[in-house]
Order: sequence, then structure tokens, then C-alpha cells
Amino acid sequence: MITTFQYFVSYLIVDVLCLALTVIIASNVSRDSGSETQVRFFFFALTAFTVFEVFDAVWALIAYSGLVSASAELMSLVNGINLTAIAFAAYFWLGFILARFESQVTNSKSLRLLAMVPALLVPVIHIIGFFTGQNVTFLPGGGMSYGICHLLIMCIQLLYVLAATLFALHRYRHATTRQERRLSLVFMSFMVPFVLAGIVDSLIAGTPVAAAGISVSMVFVMMSMQDLRISSDVLTGLNNRRRADEFLEENMARVSPERPLYLFIIDLNDFKRINDTYGHLEGDHALKLTADALRRVAAETNGFAARWGGDEFLIVCTEPVGGELVRVPVLVKDTLANAVNDAHLEYPLTCSIGRAACESPHEDHTQLLAHADEELYEAKRARL
Repeated sequence: MITTFQYFVSYLIVDVLCLALTVIIASNVSRDSGSETQVRFFFFALTAFTVFEVFDAVWALIAYSGLVSASAELMSLVNGINLTAIAFAAYFWLGFILARFESQVTNSKSLRLLAMVPALLVPVIHIIGFFTGQNVTFLPGGGMSYGICHLLIMCIQLLYVLAATLFALHRYRHATTRQERRLSLVFMSFMVPFVLAGIVDSLIAGTPVAAAGISVSMVFVMMSMQDLRISSDVLTGLNNRRRADEFLEENMARVSPERPLYLFIIDLNDFKRINDTYGHLEGDHALKLTADALRRVAAETNGFAARWGGDEFLIVCTEPVGGELVRVPVLVKDTLANAVNDAHLEYPLTCSIGRAACESPHEDHTQLLAHADEELYEAKRARL
């Protein structure tokens, strides 16, 4: 027969393991995991979840260890902190999803505050529930009874996660790239462990399934994001430098005078001034705007687009289309100019382009890049 103290030890072990996983996840989130807004929302979600894990362990200490006097006031306070932490974790998760898919909600302070209102109401509802007896009631047999206030709080938590899931579903249905569809599926799957944990908790009261369920979701999302980073640039959604190297090596082995390969290096002009004057968030916006323009150019020319690093991008064309060396730079600049006009930017956003052609499979891709880089340098100098 398991004693209540042994149950407390088991409960505590689960919470400690979940806390360790949260720390590991947080340590693997870096600046290149996404834009500044995305990373901030993700860290806030992890922070709120950490608060929940700590106080979930405190709740188990009070409820099961026998080491602390379990007064109604103390139990209600700890439970209120737990419920509020989960609500804010769910709010920040929704914010992360919206930021990841570039929703205008995350760019508006008033809309962010409006979306936060339900989470802010959680402690208020919990206090009302404490004085009206409509929170969690511990039954003599060890079970729990859930009052209307507690159920309302659970609905608030669920609504945040549901909203994030529905938004991810919407983006999946309108996705134009395989990466966006895959990422949407990852975010949609976050809800599964969350809901399962809620069902188990309602059927078997007093189990640490909430911490375990959310931890599983967070680990799965982080692993999927890390996997996407292998070949994709998280901020812009374009192919990254590693994938560009592989693409060049694979396709340069098949070139010929009849089927050349064209390489274009695109570098934004005065990008540092944009960051210094308007901030890094606007710098991220400029990079994503450029990436969208290059994605359209690549689609029109059957080309390959990648972010090479910083404010440098690549376009590679492997199919012979008349006048590529002349046509693509003009197309890039015109498409970027149209995107800037549509976005009503407060600053100029232009680019310089270096280009090179490969007709021999014996040429090394680093040499091709060096040739294009030399022309890019000359184009930069011509602007001075």
C-alpha cells in the first residue's frame, strides 16, 4: 500500500523532471530561433510554466507530505498561483503562435492587452470562488469536486490553447510552402497532450499530469523547431546557409554549357542603419519583407532562394531561362521595390546584387560564390 508521503515523493519527482526539461528547453532557445517577438513570447511561456511547476510541487508538499499544515487558505493560495501561471503560459503560447505566423495582433499593444484580459481575470475568479465555495473541494475519500469558478478558469486556459490551435489550422489550410504546413501541424499537435492531461486530471484527481502533459508538448515543439532549423532559416522561412551549400554542390555537379547555373548574392543596403534607427524588430521586418520578395522571384524563375546570413541572401537558377544574368537582378529589385511600397515603410530598402555563372561541373561552389561576391563588392562601391 502506497503511503501519502510516498505519493508525495513520486509527485515531486515528476515535477522536478518536468522542471529540468523546461530548463533544457529554455537553454536551447537562442536569437536565431525566431524573431525577437517570437523568442520573447516563448520565454515568457516557459517562465509561466516554470512558476506552475514550482508551485505544483509546493501544492503536493502541502497536500500529501504531512510535513505542512494544509489550511484551506494556504491550499487556495497555492492553487490560485498554479491556475494563474497556467493561464498566462497559455496566453504567451498563443502570442508565440501569432508572432510565429506574423499576425498583426502581436504588433498592436492594445490588442495584446485585450487578449491578456481573460488571464488577468483568473486570480479574480479564483478569489471569488474561494469565498463562495466554487473552487476545488477536496472530498473525504481523496477525490475532488470542481465548482463553477474552477471550471470557468479551466475554460479560459483551454480557450487560449484552442485559439492557438485554430489559428495554426487556418495557416495550414492557406500554407504555400511545405515548411509552413509542417510547422502548422507541429503547433496544432501541442493541444493533444494538453487536453489529454486535463481529461486524466478530471478523472484521477491529484495526479501530476498537467506538468507532464505540457512538458511533453513543449519538448515536441522544441524538437520540431530544432529540426526545421537544420535546413530552414527560422526568421524568414527561406532555406538557410547549410541547405544552400548542399544545393550548390548537388546542382553544380550537373551543369554544362547548355545548362548553366546562375548564382546571385543579394545584400541589403544600409541595413545597419535600419537596426540602429528603428530597432531590431523593424530590422527583422525588413528581412522578412526581403525574403518574401525573393521567394516570389524564385517561384517565377524556378529558382532556389536562401538566406546566406545576416542581411545577405542567395538566389540560384538551374534552368535556362533567357537572359537570367540580366533578368533576375532587375526582377529582384522591382519585386523588392513593390513590396516596400505596399508595406509603406518609413525608410528606403534597396539591395546590391553580385552574380556569377557556372558552366563546368569541375568548378567548386566556393569559387562561384567568390566570383559573385567580387561583383557584389563592386556594386556596393558603385553606390558610394
